[in-house]
Amino acid sequence: MQRVSPLLLLIVAVFFGGVAAYMASGWLKAKSLKANQAALQKVQVIPVVVAAKDIPPGNVLDATVLKVTDWPKDNQIAGTSEDIEKLKGRVLRYPLVAGEVVLQSKLAPQGTPGGLAGIIQNDKRAVTVKVDEASGVAGFVNPGNRVDVVLTLAKNEYKDDPISQVVLQNILVLGRGQDVEQPKGDEKPKIVPTVTLEVTPDEGERLALASKEGQITLALRGWTENIAGSTSGVRTSNLLRPGKKPEPAFEAPIAAAAPPKKASVEVLRGVERDTINF
Repeated sequence: MQRVSPLLLLIVAVFFGGVAAYMASGWLKAKSLKANQAALQKVQVIPVVVAAKDIPPGNVLDATVLKVTDWPKDNQIAGTSEDIEKLKGRVLRYPLVAGEVVLQSKLAPQGTPGGLAGIIQNDKRAVTVKVDEASGVAGFVNPGNRVDVVLTLAKNEYKDDPISQVVLQNILVLGRGQDVEQPKGDEKPKIVPTVTLEVTPDEGERLALASKEGQITLALRGWTENIAGSTSGVRTSNLLRPGKKPEPAFEAPIAAAAPPKKASVEVLRGVERDTINF
């Protein structure tokens, strides 16, 4: 009987080993796929209306800006809706990004008209002020943001020593736009950016006066920052000297020292009395 070559046996062993490994890999993949499908079937989903694209506040909702998607039932959020028809005509009070769930808390009451008037709270007012690219945080102020209003005065009693101070804090931005400003003389009209803020009546008075008397600057707040602090403002005279030392107190001249009193001794000599001074 002819002997089989060891090399041939090695080749045959490697071949059958590769076939076995391939079959085992396919069996494991099929089993894993079935397990994943079974897990997905166990997750129950519900229809939820979300924004189909970015929607700014004040917009009236309709089918062009909304869509329905599946949402895990175990992670259901209160205030959602499963039907676009129920949300048609509602006014959005806060901005939505594409894919964000539409919640009742972000909508104005039923029957509210669209536009800016539909998103203002009952005890608030909307005031629009002019800003430039620098004072408007270079265009990064968007509806839904909150800002502080900083006023800079450089006239009347502050003419020689201008002052800058925060006059309003944590103010909601309702919108931004543009206004055409008609300059004096032969200069051409120019477009000035504007920002509309939601304020109380008292804050509206302060904001109107500030925008007329000086230059206002908007300081953008973070999303989670809502604490209002107090500032004393800063003047040009102490801008580079924040720790200005107080003037030295007036020193009175030192009075001349009084001459020391001389010691004296009284001496008795018989009936006579003498006083000796030292």
